Amino acid sequence: MILTHTLTPYTPRQQQSLRTTGTAVSPVALRQMATGESEETARAELTDFEHLISTPAPEQVRGEARIFHALIAAYGRHRTTLTGGPFGIRSLTPRLDELVVRIASAQLDRWIDALAYREGGTGVAGLRWAGRRDGIVLTLPGMVMVLADINETDWRAALGRRSADQSSLMPYWIPQLLREPEYAATQNAELAGIADHLCATLRRIRLLDALTRISGHVHLFTTRHHGNLHLFEACEATPTVLPLWTSRSVPLALWPTGPIPAPGPADPRTAVLDLLTEIEPARAHPGAEHPAARALCHIAGLNAGPVVVQAAEHVLDVATRVLADPAHAGVYASGGWAGSCRTYPEGTVHGSDPCLPPGAEFVADLPEEALQRLGRHFCSRPSDTSRSDLISAGQEELIHLLDWALAAATRPANPDWTRDSADGTLQHTQPLPDRDGVLTLTATTTGVYRVSLDALGLSDLAHEDDTVEWEREAAPSQAAAVLLAEHAAIEAAVCLPFQREHRKQRLLLPAAVSAEPTIRSVIAGADYVLGFFTLASVLGRLHDRVGAAQGAADGHWRGDTRSDRPDCPATLTALVSDWFALPSPRHDEAANTTLVDNPVYLRHLAAHRAALDPFVTRYLAAADSLPGERTFEERHLAGFAALCTTDLSALAVTEIRPVGERLLRLVRSLPQDPTQLTAWYEQHLDQA
Repeated sequence: MILTHTLTPYTPRQQQSLRTTGTAVSPVALRQMATGESEETARAELTDFEHLISTPAPEQVRGEARIFHALIAAYGRHRTTLTGGPFGIRSLTPRLDELVVRIASAQLDRWIDALAYREGGTGVAGLRWAGRRDGIVLTLPGMVMVLADINETDWRAALGRRSADQSSLMPYWIPQLLREPEYAATQNAELAGIADHLCATLRRIRLLDALTRISGHVHLFTTRHHGNLHLFEACEATPTVLPLWTSRSVPLALWPTGPIPAPGPADPRTAVLDLLTEIEPARAHPGAEHPAARALCHIAGLNAGPVVVQAAEHVLDVATRVLADPAHAGVYASGGWAGSCRTYPEGTVHGSDPCLPPGAEFVADLPEEALQRLGRHFCSRPSDTSRSDLISAGQEELIHLLDWALAAATRPANPDWTRDSADGTLQHTQPLPDRDGVLTLTATTTGVYRVSLDALGLSDLAHEDDTVEWEREAAPSQAAAVLLAEHAAIEAAVCLPFQREHRKQRLLLPAAVSAEPTIRSVIAGADYVLGFFTLASVLGRLHDRVGAAQGAADGHWRGDTRSDRPDCPATLTALVSDWFALPSPRHDEAANTTLVDNPVYLRHLAAHRAALDPFVTRYLAAADSLPGERTFEERHLAGFAALCTTDLSALAVTEIRPVGERLLRLVRSLPQDPTQLTAWYEQHLDQA
């Protein structure tokens, strides 16, 4: 069984304060964070506009969504250091009536390939272009996008280079072709549910930058769940459906405005009562005084005392205003606000600060006496608690209630749940789309929910009951557990290509690999690259702990009859891989007896989206080339000699990421004596 989340007791999020995240940052800097514009451009654009990022008319939204969707399909998972930015975008300037995009010049051909429509469905049907003084204008009915700083000569030359593909990206004076309106209507219908989300994400594309710092990749994709199309972000090799502005906890000023759902704004009072009546009917008391407030208290795991019920009524009033405000339409997106509630135990998916819900500043806008009274209700020793701490505790509980009111009100179309008559546990199962297996959701009466993929028939799960558990957490009530499980299921249905077996960190569904991978190509596709700085941090500890290790020819991993482990690391490469949770080969794979610079081992790394930098590769290949059992000292000496006799500047060329002089100094200064490794590394840390 594989756990991606650890079961923890449920506690409300700890709010640092009610100050909206980033209010100390200037509007210009906030806009730059999202668009990548220069300060001068951002300042000029903000002069006449109310919102940091403008929301355009519906036709502009639909056009930008279609273009962005085509880019997502064409680029797939890509490393921004190779493309000059996410999808080749260096920066952009969003305006009400157009979107100005500055792309890296080397990406022009790739954009043409992405946008040119082909009857197979790729590209953007009906797209036309025209030359303009400031760049190339791309148009669809009601939409304008400007590719800035691209002259018509370069554009025509790029189109000519793509002529072999019979590009359908035509100049503005060509009328619509016979079936183009039909194709365009099909594309618009496909994206109807997430056009606003796609457009808003494109207009904030540089928010992705912070999510690429670990793996270096941008990875967005769309897929359906219960008939609804969702936009996923998997830059850090874990798919999440949370919108960028929520997952990064950006200030509300950067959130997109949008249309309220067609049926009208959700009513939180009706929503919390309906949820509790459906999931925990014995807890629902529609005829009682303040029934919705009492239902909200139960969902949030709070005792419905008079003080708390009064607070819940206030929260429901604020939630009603939030849900009717187009400025906060983002609470409805991506499976609803339950997605933010799922981040409670450890902060947000991509950051340490939880995302304050819209309306937080209003829900906590009560007299200090009322906040203290509410805070005192939740303090174990109120007499010993300061006035300011009581106020903070009261504010925190109000926001806690607001989160659950918004989550219940934005619950999407829900699956059918079956109740176990014996213990009251709820369960929902459904077949996985496009593959064997079953998606299973459970929610217990104690509030524990579980989302798992079962009956998968994958070889690496043979000893783990053939189940991937995507998420298991403790919620404050069974009704809350249902909300969280339903949201987690959106991501669980697409998790398999990202899921790793926990013993050897192997992908359950290995990636496709070219016949002859290189160190450079393996690094380009890796989720994680072990760098020499990181390796240097453990070499001294390996010297102290490793008496002897065998060579690669004898097998990186060997069976261990003395323990309950099926095998154990036997080479320096295997020890390092085990230490840093890198994927390791199985006994029956050719990679288990080859050096790390061998194409066979490179294919293994590429298949499991991991890599060693060129300096680590050279060191470990030399160290493990010695046959038989050798001491760590002997293997270190071989690795040391290999690096000393290598042209490090030439070796650095095989690395796609920047190689700084500090790293080269560290490699050049590697001590021959293993007893000096710890002091050597600490010295370089001091010099950093």
